[in-house]
Amino acid sequence: MTRVTFRAPPRAGRTIGYQKYYLLGLEEHARLRVRGLAPVPGVRAKVSLAYRFPRGTDEVYVGRYESGGVRFAIDGHDRREVRDPEALAWSDVYFKANRWPGDVYHPKVLPIVNGNGLLDRGKIERLRALRAAPKEVDLAYVSNVWGGREHSLRVFEQLARLDCTKDLLAIFPEGFPPEEDAENMERLRASGISVTRDPVPPTELWRRLARARLVPMRAGKHLCWSWRTIDLLAMGACVVFDALPPPRWPVPIQPCVHVADCGIARPEDTEAAADTEYDKVPEAIERLLAAPGEQQALRDAAARYFDDHAAPGRVAEHVLRTLAR
Repeated sequence: MTRVTFRAPPRAGRTIGYQKYYLLGLEEHARLRVRGLAPVPGVRAKVSLAYRFPRGTDEVYVGRYESGGVRFAIDGHDRREVRDPEALAWSDVYFKANRWPGDVYHPKVLPIVNGNGLLDRGKIERLRALRAAPKEVDLAYVSNVWGGREHSLRVFEQLARLDCTKDLLAIFPEGFPPEEDAENMERLRASGISVTRDPVPPTELWRRLARARLVPMRAGKHLCWSWRTIDLLAMGACVVFDALPPPRWPVPIQPCVHVADCGIARPEDTEAAADTEYDKVPEAIERLLAAPGEQQALRDAAARYFDDHAAPGRVAEHVLRTLAR
């Protein structure tokens, strides 16, 4: 069996989670050794508890690995640029989770699935089990609103106007100007949208999303593939993106095949699009609600995509195949 060594920095902090998904997969297909982290009883890759109880401040958005004399790095950061130029120079292959196809990168920079560092094997199996969940509401949208994100507010408002059953919840994380948050909360409440400061526990979030016929979705803060994408693919949700995130994975997620896409033309600075672009949201939702066969086809394709390309083991296989070339 192939040997892989993960070389963690000596004072890894919470960003160790950006490597956890890849380590889970490498454990399935290689003899994985972890260097740099203190032993954690009962945890094979020694990262789960290190992620929950960080010990230091060293960033691990980019992990350094070695296998058979080949050095490789995995860059799980949300931004489109190479996060660690020193790791790029050190490595023979540099995998980047949010690699934009139109940008110019060094030839050694290759795409990789953006793995969700909050998951473990047990949680992944729970998500797969939700594929059989009965559909009880037409749509469910539970999303963070990061500060004064006009785009997120407009998507919520468009969804609230739809004449269908829906579960809408806007979460306002702490850390942004309180006056701005208060104004935005009131704006959403006026449209009948629930707001909260409290994050929804994962199992409750997954239950709410799995019961929906359609699950609207947005890109992450930097127009990246958010970690929740993995959750939705694993549970076989009918995902409706307001705008498909620009990065592409080794096997691209395709609109009208794996997910639906409203096609909003979002500016790269992540600000709001033109007003007329938001009319595309209710149009896409209403059309898809009237097409249950298409919904099911998208659910099935999303689940197959996860099983074939995005599960930790499949991602690890892609890495090891690439190194063997």
